[in-house]
Amino acid sequence: MNHHDRLTKAYRGLNADQLAALAFHYMTDTNKLEFERVSSAVPVKTYTCPDVDYLARLDNFTRFSAFWAIEHWRLRCRKAEMLAAALAGLRRGDDEKTDALIEAHEQAENYLLALDAALVAICQGKGIDPADVRKMAGAAPFKPMRGDIEADAEYQTDMQANLARLLEV
Repeated sequence: MNHHDRLTKAYRGLNADQLAALAFHYMTDTNKLEFERVSSAVPVKTYTCPDVDYLARLDNFTRFSAFWAIEHWRLRCRKAEMLAAALAGLRRGDDEKTDALIEAHEQAENYLLALDAALVAICQGKGIDPADVRKMAGAAPFKPMRGDIEADAEYQTDMQANLARLLEV
């Protein structure tokens, strides 16, 4: 038995977590030979499972919701950060910087409105209730501080395209 056969045999004694960690290491190390050895040690099994298309769509809905949630909360944090910084600028009497920070705060609100509009548009076409996505995100429909804030059209278009790609099967 040569060294490579012993190594392959040793791989067969590892559990799924250990094999996956090794495979990932060899993938990132671009060691194709060792990756193939690890892969050949993975047991082949036959499973009975729910419909693959169903699982793929459910997975896509989950990724879609997670993406929306991350973007929603990223923008909420940005909005809060800009508002806090603007208030600090007001206290310091730095009007020019305060104006720029208020503008950045309003831009975050434009984006949040656009993100909500993109969510509704995509959900309508896919039979998903936007309230379910928001519930998974722990979020409510966004309401800006002022009534004259409008959704950023370019950002909405981009987000609709990104969200739609997440639902492709």
